[in-house]
Amino acid sequence: MDKPLKYPTIFNSTDVAIVSKMDLAAAVEFNWETAYNNIQAVRPGMPVFQLSSKTGDGMQMFLDFLASRLTALRNPATV
Repeated sequence: MDKPLKYPTIFNSTDVAIVSKMDLAAAVEFNWETAYNNIQAVRPGMPVFQLSSKTGDGMQMFLDFLASRLTALRNPATV
């Protein structure tokens, strides 16, 4: 949760953040809201995805995001 504040350069040099293993969040007392707010404090507007490869939660949304980025790269006139 505190990594964006500890390492802001990492978050300022990327276009998207992925929080993985969300299926373990409760077990490790991970606070999503705090993590999200810290990311937004460092890089306002950055897309942030919650993913769980175990349950598949968030994967379709992330894949749709990647597909839209690929489309935009292939068709720069549409950006």
